[in-house]
Amino acid sequence: MKIRNLIKAGLLSTLLFLAACSPKTEYTHALPKNASMVVALELDEMAQKAGLNGQGGEAVVNKLKSLLKGGLQGEAAQLAERIIDQPSESGLSFDDKVYLFATPHAEAMAILAKVTDEGKVETLLEVLEKESIANPLREESGCRWTQVGGALCAFNNGTFLLLQPSKGDASSMKGTLLSFMRQEEGKGFSSLPEFTKVEAAGNDIASVLNLSAIPYEWTTPLRMGISADIRLEDIKYFVSANFEQGKVVMNSESLIQNPKIQGFFDAVDKVMQPIGGKFLDYYEGNTLAWAGGNIQGKELYHILRENPTIRQILDNPVLPVDVEHIFSSIEGDFAIGWNKLTSKDFLMYADVTNAEFLKTFEDLRPLLALTGGQIVLDNVSANEYLMHTYYGRFWFGVKNNRLYVTNNRTWAEEAGRTYGASLGVKSWSKEVKENRLYASLNFTAMSNELSIYRSLPMLGGQQNTTLVKAFASQCDHLNVSMPNGRQGKAELVLKDKNANLLQIIVDMLEKL
Repeated sequence: MKIRNLIKAGLLSTLLFLAACSPKTEYTHALPKNASMVVALELDEMAQKAGLNGQGGEAVVNKLKSLLKGGLQGEAAQLAERIIDQPSESGLSFDDKVYLFATPHAEAMAILAKVTDEGKVETLLEVLEKESIANPLREESGCRWTQVGGALCAFNNGTFLLLQPSKGDASSMKGTLLSFMRQEEGKGFSSLPEFTKVEAAGNDIASVLNLSAIPYEWTTPLRMGISADIRLEDIKYFVSANFEQGKVVMNSESLIQNPKIQGFFDAVDKVMQPIGGKFLDYYEGNTLAWAGGNIQGKELYHILRENPTIRQILDNPVLPVDVEHIFSSIEGDFAIGWNKLTSKDFLMYADVTNAEFLKTFEDLRPLLALTGGQIVLDNVSANEYLMHTYYGRFWFGVKNNRLYVTNNRTWAEEAGRTYGASLGVKSWSKEVKENRLYASLNFTAMSNELSIYRSLPMLGGQQNTTLVKAFASQCDHLNVSMPNGRQGKAELVLKDKNANLLQIIVDMLEKL
């Protein structure tokens, strides 16, 4: 009997020893290989930049306490306060990267974090259960899981995963949740070169995404006429962001390996040439938004014709316009600008080889006559027209081999005018010529315009308008540039060159 008990005790001790010495699961193994988006966040670094770890962030932390403790009582309220004061009380590590990822076609979003204390995670979920926020914990596939509101949650000795479906009942995705949790090394996203790139980036935010992140019902226009061997998931990019002093810098880089898609981008680089920058002087310095590029219209026409769906439209015998002639006439810089946040008025310019292509619009008149007056084409002067449509009036014409299109009468009358205090004198104007596409948003102009309005419906009412005003007042401009079809860059520049955007956001939250 004693020997039997000793054997039992020995076996039990061995099991306990093995359990205690079992290696912790590597949380990044749970990232699925077919994820349409993976985002790595350096939350600790971002918290430092935001000033949340210092004295200045106390007010925001206290507000956060109030929000999280709202409606909670007793143990739950105490735990919420402890976690805010000391995030490690959650049992999760915020010194390590926290990941967000999406399944294909945005069917579900997920948060993935490293577990440092399994017991504390269990305590947290048990407290949520007492508050009727979570269901009782269940054990399966080497982990424990539960439903928290409309999401599913699972954890083990190294991995914490929260999965939120975009539609339907969360319980239907239990199988998906558990399959991620039991995923082995070399089977998931962490085995791909893209993961290595994200890990080595050293950015506040680093991500890899592909076009399969778009909900399936939205992808029809993208899939029309493309080759069957080109998949949306093949069109993927690396995108990163850093919150620097005085600005936020975002970069994108193509990770496309498909030869056919690479061939397409090679063709686009022939269509889009470096910008000459001549149209910067055609827009006032306080222009709200501006975008420009350089295009070879004939090359673009031939690329468009390679798509069967578009080719069918271009070759439609009902359309009497010589589309190829129009496209071939466009060669050089183009630009478009807007001056008002609350107006749809725009002014567009493009270099053209001559004005002869305008004559093809005369061929439209018999077709327009069949619209019963819904679309009318009027001659304004030589090489200038006014088109009346259901959506409004549009003036277009050619002056000095420059095509203009606008829906503003004054701009039409002044087409071709240059300004002394133009966009050409902006500090960023010299960057334009280094790129094939360039866009700029003037936050100072936006802020000045927003100051007039108490509430804008387009911004969702008074509260949102106030927040946008406060944010815009801190920013100078946002510039987006593309030197080629494979790279892109965006810079949000602040008015205070010594400030950090995260700190500004914290200050805004403090004042709410």
